[in-house]
Amino acid sequence: MHLSTSLLNAQISPGKLSKQHSHLEGINNCTQCHTLGEAVSNEKCLNCHSLLNERIKANKGFHASSEIKGKDCFSCHSEHHGLKFEMIRFDKKTFEHSKTGYELKGAHKRQDCASCHKDERIQNSEIRKLERTYLGLSSQCNSCHEDVHQGTLSNNCNNCHDFEHFKPASAFQHNKTKFPLIGSHTSIQCNECHQVEVKNGKTLQKFSGIKFNSCVACHKDVHHSKYGNNCNACHQETSFNKLKSKISFNHNLTGYALEGKHKVLDCRSCHDSRNNPSKQLHEFSNIPTINCIDCHKDPHDGKFGTNCKDCHNQESFRVAKYLDNFNHSLTNFPLTGKHLTIDCRKCHTKNMTDPIPHNECMSCHQDFHQGQFSIQKEKKDCHLCHTTESFKLTLFSLEQHQVSNFPLEGAHQAVACNECHWKENKWLFKPISTQCTQCHQDIHINYMDRKYYQPNECQSCHQNEAWNKISFDHTITEFSLDGKHLEVQCSACHFKVNENEKIEQTFNNLNTKCSGCHENIHGTQFEIEGITDCKRCHTSQDWNPRLFDHNLARFKLEGAHLKLECKSCHLPVIESEKNVTLFRNGKLDCKDCHL
Repeated sequence: MHLSTSLLNAQISPGKLSKQHSHLEGINNCTQCHTLGEAVSNEKCLNCHSLLNERIKANKGFHASSEIKGKDCFSCHSEHHGLKFEMIRFDKKTFEHSKTGYELKGAHKRQDCASCHKDERIQNSEIRKLERTYLGLSSQCNSCHEDVHQGTLSNNCNNCHDFEHFKPASAFQHNKTKFPLIGSHTSIQCNECHQVEVKNGKTLQKFSGIKFNSCVACHKDVHHSKYGNNCNACHQETSFNKLKSKISFNHNLTGYALEGKHKVLDCRSCHDSRNNPSKQLHEFSNIPTINCIDCHKDPHDGKFGTNCKDCHNQESFRVAKYLDNFNHSLTNFPLTGKHLTIDCRKCHTKNMTDPIPHNECMSCHQDFHQGQFSIQKEKKDCHLCHTTESFKLTLFSLEQHQVSNFPLEGAHQAVACNECHWKENKWLFKPISTQCTQCHQDIHINYMDRKYYQPNECQSCHQNEAWNKISFDHTITEFSLDGKHLEVQCSACHFKVNENEKIEQTFNNLNTKCSGCHENIHGTQFEIEGITDCKRCHTSQDWNPRLFDHNLARFKLEGAHLKLECKSCHLPVIESEKNVTLFRNGKLDCKDCHL
């Protein structure tokens, strides 16, 4: 018995689909939404609802919010509840619109959803085809509201307006524009500068494109461009008739450039209605050449003429210039070196014409050397060693040092002056010791017998050319050097590195026997009463046994024996864990070596 198709569908389907999905009715369409053996797949939902899927991928809108992300579609939008079932259900009064990415503020909060969500405001034509949707609205103000500025200002209306009322533009701050309002500008009505005109058949108040780079863009120039267009140089925005106390007006335009202190003077200090000017600030218009004495009293009573600038500058009357125009060479003291840069008042503490002592440097300068050179019969002045270019430079030469109590020789000629003459943070020239230990440490004290060098007489061994050049006469000691010993560095015998890797000096009580420095490679073969005398065979010329005569030994060499090498008969043996060549081997008969 076969069941009818309608009866079979009734047994499988849990109920009718909603109107929006009614086109999917029928057992053949189940897999459009369902995966066999599993729940409804989000992937299949979003394959159909592709426009919503695009917004989720772009992390936009309510479905991309933390509240929805990660949920299954069917947890909010269930099906099979009948043709009239509303799949999209939410409480409009409690819905948090901020989760869509657009928070409702001010008047927007009081609007009904339908007043904004209208089909004609949907920009995407594909979304507009949907029968019922909340997608597709722009967050730009001009997508819902008319742009009364007709594109002359930014699309970001929030820069000026709030969400409560379009007028007034409560968020607008004129001080954040390129023309902040100050002074009298703050009391002017907006339309005095921002004119209203008709554009595209509609009224438009002009806020952009207004010229404000100079005052004359709005105001009439009463000076007829005689002083330029920078009105702010003299005038204030509180009132045109009120001048600044410190004017930045370009005074060069008047023919008299302001310099130094004149730049910071209040204009009224000079423009004080003198000479009965016909107009304000024109007190000097009738004077062809303006001189200092027109305003200032001449303290020199005309002795130096009227051109004060020859000696003074306009920074301060008491601050002299470098006096390029004053010929100091006409005086008894021509200026050279550093004296050219000194303020005149450093020397001329009173009147410029008062005579001052100048015969010696110390007439003005303190004796830096504190009398070190005054102990001589003839007192020497600073100029004998120093110049006016710099006190640090000196004329004292190497040739002069050679005729002093300490002529410089060898390496001393390359030593900087301060190495010897800078002591305890001051220069010391006289008196100064000429002993070596004044500058150099005596490293041999308590190590070397004083009879070989007197105190401070390093020259007994060392030379000025270099410290490591030694010229000591070793014949005065108990061990005269000859042969190879003459080529050995002193340190090889007299300086030893101890177990702590420190160098120790040894000059006294040295062992003068060969074994004191050299290893006895013969062991005990040649000992006489426990002592091996190397000099019986060897000299200090080299290690070869030049004094050994085999004919004086117990085995005289004859015939073919004369051609043999020593090692052919004298073989090495182990003695006290060392290899020792056996010379006294006891082989005196032929049979001892030959079979």
